[in-house]
Amino acid sequence: MLRGDRLSALDAAFLDLDRPAAPLHVGWTLRLDGRPPSVAALRRQIDARLDRVPRFRRRVVRPPLGLGDPQWADDPAFDVARHVHALRLGAPGRAADLPALAGRLLSEPLDPRRPLWRVTLVDGLPAGFAIVGQAHHALVDGIAAVKVAMLLFDVEGAPAELPEPSGWTPEPPPSTPVAAAAAALECAGRTWRGSRALARALGRADPAKLRDLRVAVEQLAAPAPPTGLDRSAGPERLVAFAETSLDAAREAGRRDGATVNDVLLAAATVALGRALRRRGERHAWVKVLVPVNVRAAEDPAAGAGLGNQISFMTVELPVGLTDSTEILRSVAAQTVARKAAGAAAPLHAVARAGELLPGTARRLVARAAAGAASFNAVVSSIPGPPVTLAMLGRRLTAVYPAVPFLEGHGLSIGAVSYRGRLQACVYADAEVVPDAVEIARDLQHGFDALRVPHAPEPPWRARARARRAQRGAASR
Repeated sequence: MLRGDRLSALDAAFLDLDRPAAPLHVGWTLRLDGRPPSVAALRRQIDARLDRVPRFRRRVVRPPLGLGDPQWADDPAFDVARHVHALRLGAPGRAADLPALAGRLLSEPLDPRRPLWRVTLVDGLPAGFAIVGQAHHALVDGIAAVKVAMLLFDVEGAPAELPEPSGWTPEPPPSTPVAAAAAALECAGRTWRGSRALARALGRADPAKLRDLRVAVEQLAAPAPPTGLDRSAGPERLVAFAETSLDAAREAGRRDGATVNDVLLAAATVALGRALRRRGERHAWVKVLVPVNVRAAEDPAAGAGLGNQISFMTVELPVGLTDSTEILRSVAAQTVARKAAGAAAPLHAVARAGELLPGTARRLVARAAAGAASFNAVVSSIPGPPVTLAMLGRRLTAVYPAVPFLEGHGLSIGAVSYRGRLQACVYADAEVVPDAVEIARDLQHGFDALRVPHAPEPPWRARARARRAQRGAASR
């Protein structure tokens, strides 16, 4: 087989940007009702569903002689027991112990010689049980992780699919000479196609699109204010949770023409402002990186649930403000202006163009982009499954996502909407951000403050604020 399952440019970029102090795996902490299953039952359940997500049995294979691109190839020694584990909290198990345990589990690196995922069944909680999992960002982004959950879990109330013994056998890899020849041909072909595509693009470049690309890159690279959050110390992670009613978040946003994502950003502004003031830092604003889903609604590959299809935009959070209403209005004005300008589209186009470059060039572009990006934290909102899920008859009640961050950073805030709740996770470098629990409490305070009704903003002030945001976006 000459053509394998090649990593996309963005998938490979996340693999290349992984560092010991900043491992790029997506994590999650799941809470489930009921008596915990045995680890053997959980392994059988997951193993029986892996035909739906073939890459969960594949590892990354580098081409011989460094030619070509990394590929997903079947792991000939795949054993689900290497990826599904169990442990029990020491007595007396408390719900408050779960975030600390999740942090320890998510601090453990994934084995690059094996498929890049792992889950751990956690028993000993006062009610129900938990599953803490992680998968490398090269394998899934946040949206893809939700799609995978939809494949591995059942819809509550629907007839459960009884797991059958898997009949999977690994596909043998091509011989080294065949793989080397295929890699060389692929590399040469991509270089040729890339050169021709670049020449055609330059010959008919749309000045407006080039201007949008320049503005998007300038926004990404515009210096963020230096803060104590802007470094990585090691792989040890802290995890802390906060949540609010999804209806309350929608209502809080509706009063000011804001979205649920804006509400998350506003609550994050409150939390980050307090965290910086605890450090003796006074800033008017900080800059956060916001992942943006660029999947087409009719994407035929959506069922596979894998791979990265995201772009990014930046938002300046007004951490110098303390009034939650003013914060939300400022954030909403910015995101409206960014979306109107199509802030994420040019960077997505760059990522797609990267597919035409040979592997070495793609890696150089990825590293250059990561080095040029300037931001203080990552804030990500992920739409969760629209239905209640269950595993082995146990209802999934909560999902707390851990969003990775690049080397040189120490904090992310991620949230998933599920079962009428917006469930958020503060994920932090333990040395850089030892106050992750306090940040989660402040995030909770931000959610609560935004739920309080306030006087509507006068129309003239809303128009003036929108004009200022649009002028600011155009000038960056």
